[in-house]
Amino acid sequence: MRIAIVDDDTVEHLILSELGRAENPDLEFEGFDALDGFIAADPKVFDHVFLDRCLPPYDNFEDTLTQIAQSGYAGHVILMTADAPRLDTSDYAFRVTGPINKIDLLNPGRLAGCLSGQA
Repeated sequence: MRIAIVDDDTVEHLILSELGRAENPDLEFEGFDALDGFIAADPKVFDHVFLDRCLPPYDNFEDTLTQIAQSGYAGHVILMTADAPRLDTSDYAFRVTGPINKIDLLNPGRLAGCLSGQA
């Protein structure tokens, strides 16, 4: 299973990939510090995407989800943030989970729950 982490804080890439591999060593993680890099890398090769809320020059999930939708991605997007209100994600062709507080992802089993769709 291939998982992208799109977050401008590279420490988040390290934390999520280490936690994920601790739960399942077969998971493959790739980090991107900007949405443009993720889209240029062909999003369709990823099963899941952990997406941060603030990715310059974008300020919110609506902007980044629109860009991901335009790329043709059809997998699972997991929204993560320090704090964000709920939003309507029913218009996207891909599955969206969250937003989930980044701190919650540190709880044992929470990351695996996100990947299995039980978040």
